[in-house]
Amino acid sequence: MRVWVDLGLLALADHWKVALGGATILVVVVVGTLLFGVLGSDTAAADLTPTTAVQPTAVPDAVSTPVPTTVAKVAPTPLPKEDPTSSRNLIDPIALLTNVDVPIYLTGADNIGSLEFILTYDPSVLEVSGVEAGGLAQSALFDFGTRSPGRLWAGLIDSDGINGDGPVAVVSFKVIGPGASTSPLVLENITTYDASSLLDILTNATSGSFTVDGRALTAPTLAFPR
Repeated sequence: MRVWVDLGLLALADHWKVALGGATILVVVVVGTLLFGVLGSDTAAADLTPTTAVQPTAVPDAVSTPVPTTVAKVAPTPLPKEDPTSSRNLIDPIALLTNVDVPIYLTGADNIGSLEFILTYDPSVLEVSGVEAGGLAQSALFDFGTRSPGRLWAGLIDSDGINGDGPVAVVSFKVIGPGASTSPLVLENITTYDASSLLDILTNATSGSFTVDGRALTAPTLAFPR
């Protein structure tokens, strides 16, 4: 199409309109038609060109990749071993037993209505901390008292009578003497009466003892001969 346009313009420039007369109009019409056709075809071609829509590219969301966390292992701290020679671990056997219970035994008791005695001991070794009725005197009226250091008085009355063998009283002592010390345990001033006849009953007393070392104990005893 570009060649026809050039020829039309050349004809106009060379004044062909003078030589050809009325043909000038024809040339102008031909040139206009060609120009219109060219321009129209270009416009139509431009309209027919498909337009490609640019689609947005989807950008994937960033995925967080978990970063493993390393946990440091802490070794347990060992506890300090106790020193077996430490004074905290050394237990004084004497400190574990600062008291001693001394029972007063009856053997061969037969219808004992009342009983009274004095128990003597070394006050530099033992100290009275309490007295209670023994198994044979659970239903009896019982009383005691320390009239002077080293001497304990005790008495009981049972109208039903006491019979059999066993402790009639239990004396609790606090140990205050040194390890090598020993205290005698002696029954004195014993009086016993029958529950029915109220007659005096003869008794045989056996002394006892207590040694601090080893906690060796021999209980004093009252025996009733038959």
